[in-house]
Amino acid sequence: MRRIITLLLAVFMLASVAAIIPAREPAPQQQVQTKEQTVYVTKTGKKYHTATCRYLAKSKIPMSLKDAKTKGYTPCSVCRPPQ
Repeated sequence: MRRIITLLLAVFMLASVAAIIPAREPAPQQQVQTKEQTVYVTKTGKKYHTATCRYLAKSKIPMSLKDAKTKGYTPCSVCRPPQ
């Protein structure tokens, strides 16, 4: 009887931990470059960013990745936009 209770308790604990910790999805890798991928630049910066980068708080100017590279912008090391 004691073994059954211990086993049930272990199963219950594993189930509760599984409910708390969401299943891990693979970390998003760099997006596959498409024809017209949009990145964002700021008025004064020299980097290009993803739409959710923290450095876009004051200005957020959309631009194609191709144009950003042509104009000399380099990728942000924080948000890691496509290269």
